Amino acid sequence: MLLFATGAATMLAAAGLFRRLGTKVPPSQPTTCIATTSPYRWTRNPMYLGMAFIYAGLAIGFDSPIALALLPLALIVIQTQVIAREERYLTSKFGDDYRSYKAGVRRWL
Repeated sequence: MLLFATGAATMLAAAGLFRRLGTKVPPSQPTTCIATTSPYRWTRNPMYLGMAFIYAGLAIGFDSPIALALLPLALIVIQTQVIAREERYLTSKFGDDYRSYKAGVRRWL
């Protein structure tokens, strides 16, 4: 339950910050700025991290060791197929500002 609640809170905080900044939450939509406060101070991907916590919480809650064992594979796919594309986009759109942020904040934790 703790993992699920932590994941949900992380995702809601990140999405709320996006709304306050006036940028889009869905990654398929163009972004207007780089979020660097709230959970984005500790991780560049709090929404994906939150999803991972929720997934782990559900896998443990439903006593599914197979689902829990598949989590690292899911995270690898997200990192290589989704996050890598998003980071290329943010680098091309925001240049040195994003590079500087990226140098100071870890991808996950």
